[in-house]
Amino acid sequence: MNPFQAAVDASFNHLGIEAVLEQDGRRETVRLLPYEEDDYADFGETRLKDRSGSYEIRNGEFEGFSKGAILEVSGARRKVQSWDVKDRVRLKKILRTIPA
Repeated sequence: MNPFQAAVDASFNHLGIEAVLEQDGRRETVRLLPYEEDDYADFGETRLKDRSGSYEIRNGEFEGFSKGAILEVSGARRKVQSWDVKDRVRLKKILRTIPA
């Protein structure tokens, strides 16, 4: 295993929260890391921060799932709206979710 994969796995195993990912009858337990971007919106002189539902997931745990998958995190159900990959080695995805 390469050192980058080992570091990502250690982070998810020690800091990740357990969640359930389901789609089309398939149901898997996965580990997620909450992901918070620094996206703000300006409304006049007030800066607003959107409460997003973004989570990092290891690529291998998201294989076979796609847009529309349901993620159950801490009792809340969220629908995967899209995802993004920002790490150069492509070891994890950032899932963008909305309430389901």
